[in-house]
Amino acid sequence: MIFTSITFVVFFAVLMALFGLIRGTPGRLWILLVASYIFYANWNVYYVILIFLYGLWGWGLGLAMYKARHPLLRKAYFLLSVVLSLGTLAYFKYANFLGENFAHLLGSGEWSAVDIVLPVGISFFTFHTMSYIIDLYRGQIEPCRSPVKFFLFVAFFPQLVAGPILRASHFLPQLDQPVRLTWPNAVRGAQIFIGGAIQKTLFADHLSIFVDQVYRSPEIYSPGTLWLAVAAYAMQIFCDFAGYSLMAIGTARILGFELPENFNMPYLSQSIAEFWRRWHISLSTWLRDYLYIPLGGNRHGEMRTQFNLAATMLLGGLWHGASWNFVLWGGLHGLALCVHRSWNRWREARGHKRERESAPYQVASWALTLLFCCLAWIPFRSPSFETTIVFLRGLLPGSGGSFEWHHGPTLLILAAAVAWHLLDRFAPALVKRVPFASNELTRWPAMLVLGYSVLLLVLLVPLNASPFIYFQF
Repeated sequence: MIFTSITFVVFFAVLMALFGLIRGTPGRLWILLVASYIFYANWNVYYVILIFLYGLWGWGLGLAMYKARHPLLRKAYFLLSVVLSLGTLAYFKYANFLGENFAHLLGSGEWSAVDIVLPVGISFFTFHTMSYIIDLYRGQIEPCRSPVKFFLFVAFFPQLVAGPILRASHFLPQLDQPVRLTWPNAVRGAQIFIGGAIQKTLFADHLSIFVDQVYRSPEIYSPGTLWLAVAAYAMQIFCDFAGYSLMAIGTARILGFELPENFNMPYLSQSIAEFWRRWHISLSTWLRDYLYIPLGGNRHGEMRTQFNLAATMLLGGLWHGASWNFVLWGGLHGLALCVHRSWNRWREARGHKRERESAPYQVASWALTLLFCCLAWIPFRSPSFETTIVFLRGLLPGSGGSFEWHHGPTLLILAAAVAWHLLDRFAPALVKRVPFASNELTRWPAMLVLGYSVLLLVLLVPLNASPFIYFQF
């Protein structure tokens, strides 16, 4: 079920009507849980069982681990939960990838692919259960004794299929509070939702028309057209995923829940480290807390730190999909983080202070970071490793095809995106007055703004809206 579909509008209207009929918090939690399962069943009814099982072993093994008196038994419950979560993810997401590569290494011919349908959003609810069991094992949270609340934590529909990734420490305490519908939450949530819908439908979906065509046959296009496609995809994936995150956050806010921020203008970053503090924040902090730090973080010398950075990003790339393109993308970002760290240490050893960087240095840092991130999206978007090579070669002057295509809507959207980023960088106070960023709209101005925005979406949305990019992860 896609947020921008009529099906979701009907689904959410029925949900709100049920909330109006049933006022008590326990009843509303049950309604939300059933609604979350129905939301997922709209994609594949059979895989609702999978989400239920994730909730079952996460809740049951968590309680058993908490109550276990012997350390070895406690560790056994912990490992069993992690193995079940990661093993299930590995089967659905990586079985064919591993089989193909083992067959190639052993020279045993072609791998007979298993017909496995990848469950939408499996990586996200896997991370939910794993973060809960790890935090519980570390003694950082108390166990959730209510199965309804825990199952809802795993399956909460606004962020179920594409994040933001929830932490038990952030979301479970909200389920202990009364579930109330309030006008301020409704207005603010609707503003956030519409802002995300505009990013998705008016920006990302229009950019996808151009991007999909170019990536389908990059060899026929001129270097100028390919460079335009590089910029277009960088903005498409940002608007698509940030748009989804905003719609998830807005939907949750209407229902009375707070979800974490997931994007903070990442293309304004002046370093690759800053980029990862601004891009997919819930994933980057998850990788930091549950992978990079357990590997040793920066506590065991410079060489080990560099290894931990590279390993974390390689696994982060592989998390996005079973493809060497994703491994390459993660490896490039890991290498960039290592180079950035070494550069900073070299400069600090010579007395340079980061807070005193000159304006030209800051501009150069921003331009280099943006160029790297845009180029690194090429393997992320390409359907195959071979397409990646063709695309990269075609960017060189005198290479590639001769067909020029300066897609008008793409140029217009990119110009609007540049203006948006410049305003956020140089006039943030002005940006905060925009209706979708303001918390201060009163009832009737808010209704007027939302009404005009919905009309804009209805009139300008593409006829064939593309699915959210991150549904595949």
